[in-house]
Amino acid sequence: MSGLVGVVIPAGGAGLRLGGAPKQFRLLGGQPVLVQTVRAFARHPQIGPVVVAVPSAAIEATRQMLADAGVEAHVVVGGATRQSSVACGLAALPEAVETVLVHDAVRPFVSADLISRVVVAVEETGAAAAAVPIADTLRSAHDGRFGTTIPRDGVWAMQTPQGARRDVLVSAYGADVATDEVGLLERLGVPVAVVEGDTRNLKVTTPSDWALAEALWPVWIAETTAEASKATPGTAS
Repeated sequence: MSGLVGVVIPAGGAGLRLGGAPKQFRLLGGQPVLVQTVRAFARHPQIGPVVVAVPSAAIEATRQMLADAGVEAHVVVGGATRQSSVACGLAALPEAVETVLVHDAVRPFVSADLISRVVVAVEETGAAAAAVPIADTLRSAHDGRFGTTIPRDGVWAMQTPQGARRDVLVSAYGADVATDEVGLLERLGVPVAVVEGDTRNLKVTTPSDWALAEALWPVWIAETTAEASKATPGTAS
Protein backbone atom coordinates (compact mmCIF):
# COMPACT_ATOMS: atom_id res chain seq x y z
CA MET A 1 0.00 0.00 0.00
CA SER A 2 1.50 3.33 -1.04
CA GLY A 3 -0.09 5.58 1.58
CA LEU A 4 -2.64 5.94 4.34
CA VAL A 5 -6.22 5.28 3.23
CA GLY A 6 -9.08 7.19 4.83
CA VAL A 7 -12.84 6.78 4.44
CA VAL A 8 -15.65 9.33 4.48
CA ILE A 9 -19.19 8.11 5.18
CA PRO A 10 -21.94 10.72 4.71
CA ALA A 11 -24.86 9.77 6.95
CA GLY A 12 -27.31 12.64 6.76
CA GLY A 13 -30.20 11.01 4.89
CA ALA A 14 -33.71 11.39 6.29
CA GLY A 15 -34.96 8.03 4.98
CA LEU A 16 -38.12 9.47 3.48
CA ARG A 17 -38.66 6.64 0.98
CA LEU A 18 -38.28 4.00 3.67
CA GLY A 19 -40.38 5.85 6.22
CA GLY A 20 -39.98 5.94 9.99
CA ALA A 21 -36.59 6.54 11.58
CA PRO A 22 -33.64 7.47 9.33
CA LYS A 23 -32.54 4.21 7.71
CA GLN A 24 -28.92 4.53 8.83
CA PHE A 25 -30.09 4.29 12.46
CA ARG A 26 -32.44 1.30 12.01
CA LEU A 27 -31.31 -1.97 13.56
CA LEU A 28 -29.90 -4.63 11.26
CA GLY A 29 -28.45 -7.70 12.92
CA GLY A 30 -28.90 -6.09 16.33
CA GLN A 31 -26.94 -2.92 15.48
CA PRO A 32 -27.78 0.28 13.57
CA VAL A 33 -27.09 0.06 9.84
CA LEU A 34 -24.50 2.83 10.19
CA VAL A 35 -22.59 0.80 12.78
CA GLN A 36 -22.53 -2.23 10.49
CA THR A 37 -21.29 -0.11 7.59
CA VAL A 38 -18.57 1.66 9.57
CA ARG A 39 -17.47 -1.64 11.11
CA ALA A 40 -16.77 -3.11 7.64
CA PHE A 41 -14.15 -0.39 7.07
CA ALA A 42 -12.85 -0.11 10.63
CA ARG A 43 -11.96 -3.83 10.59
CA HIS A 44 -10.25 -3.72 7.21
CA PRO A 45 -6.43 -3.95 7.41
CA GLN A 46 -5.88 -1.46 4.57
CA ILE A 47 -8.11 1.23 6.03
CA GLY A 48 -6.98 3.97 8.39
CA PRO A 49 -9.17 6.82 9.70
CA VAL A 50 -12.93 6.69 9.16
CA VAL A 51 -14.94 9.92 9.29
CA VAL A 52 -18.73 9.93 9.56
CA ALA A 53 -20.65 13.10 8.70
CA VAL A 54 -24.09 13.50 10.31
CA PRO A 55 -26.57 16.33 10.98
CA SER A 56 -25.67 18.49 13.99
CA ALA A 57 -28.70 17.22 15.92
CA ALA A 58 -27.43 13.63 15.65
CA ILE A 59 -23.73 14.10 16.35
CA GLU A 60 -23.64 13.21 20.06
CA ALA A 61 -26.01 10.29 19.65
CA THR A 62 -23.93 8.95 16.76
CA ARG A 63 -20.70 9.22 18.70
CA GLN A 64 -22.26 7.35 21.61
CA MET A 65 -23.78 4.74 19.31
CA LEU A 66 -20.43 3.94 17.70
CA ALA A 67 -18.63 3.94 21.06
CA ASP A 68 -21.21 1.55 22.55
CA ALA A 69 -20.62 -0.81 19.61
CA GLY A 70 -16.84 -0.60 20.00
CA VAL A 71 -16.42 0.90 16.54
CA GLU A 72 -13.82 3.63 16.10
CA ALA A 73 -14.69 6.57 13.85
CA HIS A 74 -14.47 10.34 13.94
CA VAL A 75 -17.93 11.93 13.80
CA VAL A 76 -18.34 15.44 12.37
CA VAL A 77 -21.19 17.73 11.45
CA GLY A 78 -22.10 17.36 7.78
CA GLY A 79 -23.75 19.74 5.36
CA ALA A 80 -27.18 20.16 3.83
CA THR A 81 -26.40 17.79 0.93
CA ARG A 82 -24.45 14.57 0.42
CA GLN A 83 -21.79 16.49 -1.47
CA SER A 84 -21.33 19.08 1.27
CA SER A 85 -21.24 16.33 3.91
CA VAL A 86 -18.46 14.54 2.05
CA ALA A 87 -16.57 17.83 1.81
CA CYS A 88 -16.86 18.21 5.60
CA GLY A 89 -15.56 14.67 6.03
CA LEU A 90 -12.66 15.28 3.68
CA ALA A 91 -11.63 18.34 5.66
CA ALA A 92 -11.65 16.29 8.89
CA LEU A 93 -9.29 13.56 7.66
CA PRO A 94 -5.73 13.69 9.00
CA GLU A 95 -3.16 15.28 6.68
CA ALA A 96 -1.34 11.95 6.37
CA VAL A 97 -4.24 10.41 4.42
CA GLU A 98 -3.31 10.14 0.73
CA THR A 99 -6.14 7.98 -0.61
CA VAL A 100 -9.81 8.61 0.18
CA LEU A 101 -12.80 6.34 -0.27
CA VAL A 102 -16.38 7.59 0.01
CA HIS A 103 -19.09 5.11 0.94
CA ASP A 104 -22.86 5.33 1.47
CA ALA A 105 -23.92 4.93 5.10
CA VAL A 106 -26.71 2.56 4.06
CA ARG A 107 -24.59 0.07 2.10
CA PRO A 108 -23.68 -2.31 4.96
CA PHE A 109 -23.06 -5.29 2.63
CA VAL A 110 -19.68 -4.05 1.43
CA SER A 111 -17.15 -6.87 1.39
CA ALA A 112 -13.52 -6.72 2.43
CA ASP A 113 -12.59 -7.95 -1.04
CA LEU A 114 -14.44 -5.09 -2.76
CA ILE A 115 -12.84 -2.52 -0.45
CA SER A 116 -9.40 -3.96 -1.24
CA ARG A 117 -10.00 -3.93 -4.99
CA VAL A 118 -11.13 -0.30 -4.97
CA VAL A 119 -8.11 0.73 -2.88
CA VAL A 120 -5.73 -1.03 -5.26
CA ALA A 121 -7.41 0.50 -8.32
CA VAL A 122 -7.20 4.00 -6.84
CA GLU A 123 -3.54 3.56 -6.00
CA GLU A 124 -2.80 2.23 -9.50
CA THR A 125 -4.88 4.69 -11.55
CA GLY A 126 -5.65 7.70 -9.33
CA ALA A 127 -9.43 7.24 -9.15
CA ALA A 128 -11.82 4.27 -9.14
CA ALA A 129 -15.35 3.28 -8.21
CA ALA A 130 -17.43 0.17 -7.71
CA ALA A 131 -20.25 -0.58 -10.15
CA VAL A 132 -22.17 -3.55 -11.52
CA PRO A 133 -23.08 -4.18 -15.16
CA ILE A 134 -26.75 -3.77 -15.98
CA ALA A 135 -28.43 -7.15 -16.53
CA ASP A 136 -32.03 -6.07 -17.18
CA THR A 137 -33.49 -4.84 -20.45
CA LEU A 138 -33.77 -1.03 -20.45
CA ARG A 139 -36.52 0.94 -22.18
CA SER A 140 -37.60 4.54 -22.15
CA ALA A 141 -41.25 5.34 -21.40
CA HIS A 142 -43.49 8.33 -22.16
CA ASP A 143 -47.12 8.98 -21.21
CA GLY A 144 -47.49 5.54 -19.69
CA ARG A 145 -46.21 3.64 -22.73
CA PHE A 146 -42.87 2.03 -23.46
CA GLY A 147 -40.67 3.61 -26.07
CA THR A 148 -37.19 2.89 -27.34
CA THR A 149 -35.13 -0.01 -26.06
CA ILE A 150 -31.87 1.32 -24.62
CA PRO A 151 -28.75 -0.77 -25.34
CA ARG A 152 -27.36 -2.07 -22.06
CA ASP A 153 -23.91 -2.97 -23.39
CA GLY A 154 -21.37 -0.94 -21.48
CA VAL A 155 -23.96 0.40 -19.03
CA TRP A 156 -23.15 0.13 -15.33
CA ALA A 157 -25.11 0.81 -12.13
CA MET A 158 -22.99 2.80 -9.71
CA GLN A 159 -22.18 1.64 -6.20
CA THR A 160 -19.78 2.73 -3.51
CA PRO A 161 -17.02 2.82 -2.41
CA GLN A 162 -15.80 5.44 -4.84
CA GLY A 163 -12.42 7.00 -4.32
CA ALA A 164 -9.41 8.90 -5.52
CA ARG A 165 -6.10 10.33 -4.44
CA ARG A 166 -6.89 12.91 -1.81
CA ASP A 167 -5.54 15.92 -3.73
CA VAL A 168 -7.57 14.96 -6.79
CA LEU A 169 -10.78 14.47 -4.81
CA VAL A 170 -10.37 17.78 -2.98
CA SER A 171 -9.99 19.54 -6.33
CA ALA A 172 -13.06 17.77 -7.69
CA TYR A 173 -15.18 18.92 -4.75
CA GLY A 174 -14.40 22.51 -5.62
CA ALA A 175 -15.23 22.06 -9.27
CA ASP A 176 -18.98 21.52 -9.69
CA VAL A 177 -22.09 19.76 -8.43
CA ALA A 178 -22.86 16.08 -9.10
CA THR A 179 -24.65 13.14 -7.51
CA ASP A 180 -21.49 11.18 -6.70
CA GLU A 181 -17.71 11.28 -6.73
CA VAL A 182 -17.44 9.84 -10.24
CA GLY A 183 -19.58 12.68 -11.59
CA LEU A 184 -17.39 15.28 -9.92
CA LEU A 185 -14.17 13.65 -11.08
CA GLU A 186 -15.38 13.36 -14.66
CA ARG A 187 -16.34 17.04 -14.73
CA LEU A 188 -12.78 17.79 -13.68
CA GLY A 189 -11.55 15.62 -16.56
CA VAL A 190 -10.24 12.84 -14.31
CA PRO A 191 -10.69 9.30 -15.72
CA VAL A 192 -12.17 6.86 -13.23
CA ALA A 193 -11.40 3.14 -13.31
CA VAL A 194 -14.26 0.64 -13.11
CA VAL A 195 -14.12 -1.91 -10.28
CA GLU A 196 -16.76 -4.60 -10.62
CA GLY A 197 -18.92 -4.49 -7.52
CA ASP A 198 -21.31 -6.95 -5.93
CA THR A 199 -25.06 -7.20 -6.47
CA ARG A 200 -25.42 -7.77 -2.74
CA ASN A 201 -23.81 -4.40 -2.04
CA LEU A 202 -27.24 -2.83 -2.09
CA LYS A 203 -28.21 0.64 -0.92
CA VAL A 204 -31.04 0.27 1.61
CA THR A 205 -33.53 2.87 0.39
CA THR A 206 -37.04 1.40 0.07
CA PRO A 207 -39.18 -1.00 2.15
CA SER A 208 -38.36 -3.82 -0.26
CA ASP A 209 -34.64 -3.07 0.16
CA TRP A 210 -35.08 -3.31 3.92
CA ALA A 211 -36.87 -6.65 3.68
CA LEU A 212 -34.08 -7.98 1.46
CA ALA A 213 -31.41 -6.67 3.84
CA GLU A 214 -33.01 -8.40 6.83
CA ALA A 215 -33.24 -11.69 4.92
CA LEU A 216 -29.66 -11.43 3.63
CA TRP A 217 -27.96 -10.40 6.85
CA PRO A 218 -27.70 -13.83 8.58
CA VAL A 219 -26.24 -15.36 5.43
CA TRP A 220 -23.85 -12.42 5.03
CA ILE A 221 -22.57 -12.72 8.60
CA ALA A 222 -22.03 -16.47 8.23
CA GLU A 223 -20.03 -15.96 5.03
CA THR A 224 -17.91 -13.08 6.31
CA THR A 225 -17.17 -14.93 9.57
CA ALA A 226 -16.03 -17.99 7.63
CA GLU A 227 -13.82 -15.85 5.37
CA ALA A 228 -12.27 -14.11 8.39
CA SER A 229 -11.53 -17.48 9.98
CA LYS A 230 -9.76 -18.70 6.83
CA ALA A 231 -7.71 -15.51 6.68
CA THR A 232 -6.63 -15.92 10.32
CA PRO A 233 -5.36 -19.46 10.97
CA GLY A 234 -6.23 -20.70 14.44
CA THR A 235 -9.30 -18.49 14.77
CA ALA A 236 -12.12 -20.25 16.53
CA SER A 237 -15.19 -20.89 14.43
